[in-house]
Amino acid sequence: MTQEVVALTLEDIMPLRVKVLRKGTPVTHCNYPEDTYEDVIHLGVKNESTVVGTSSWFRKECPDLVGEAALQLKGMAVDDSLQGSGIGVRIIAAGLALATERGVSIVWARARDSALGFYLRCGFTEIGPGYIDEPTGMPHHNVYRRI
Repeated sequence: MTQEVVALTLEDIMPLRVKVLRKGTPVTHCNYPEDTYEDVIHLGVKNESTVVGTSSWFRKECPDLVGEAALQLKGMAVDDSLQGSGIGVRIIAAGLALATERGVSIVWARARDSALGFYLRCGFTEIGPGYIDEPTGMPHHNVYRRI
């Protein structure tokens, strides 16, 4: 398996998004309004024809850092069987490079509390109070990283 991070289509990434991000919830879809943004890019890793890691990146201001040019990372997912293999770290690195290309000063995400350790290891910092995410009902915190 190559672990090269590449641009993917929404159709490519949707099965993994649903499998990983909706597991254990009553929700069976994983479409985001931001998927229609003109500047959205879906970055991920394929194992032959199967997407095993995915993320979506788009320009959106962080509610905790108003006034700063930012990219939001959303829909970060790595197949359960490959978590801890470095795929997520490679996807984050590619997204940070994208942020630099787009001239933003921060990248931020709405991180599940169960994934906070991953984001902190990738250089992100928690910001603001925790909250329960809609529609998953799972605890989250916003995280950010300066470029």
